[in-house]
Amino acid sequence: MRKYIFLTIIVISCLNVSCSRDEDIPEDGLSVSDFEKHLKAEMTYPEIINLFGEPDEDIGSGIHIYVYILTDNTRVWIGYTDRILYARQVDGRGTELKRLI
Repeated sequence: MRKYIFLTIIVISCLNVSCSRDEDIPEDGLSVSDFEKHLKAEMTYPEIINLFGEPDEDIGSGIHIYVYILTDNTRVWIGYTDRILYARQVDGRGTELKRLI
């Protein structure tokens, strides 16, 4: 019985830590500086979601291209398979403004 209680406490603790959103990321919208500061090439999809929330769209075909709409109405595209292939800020027409990864 003690084993199960101990295991339950550990699982709940791990979930608490992994589900906590970074306090530097504002709740009211994302900016390109949020991605510049926090996005790392080695991040997994769950880490991306945990940090930035669910993407607004996935426009990929063959690979995932996760789209985050920023407060200035530009977008961040994150190309992803089993790892991040690229990340870039684009305007409304898809023209690259800044390479993030």
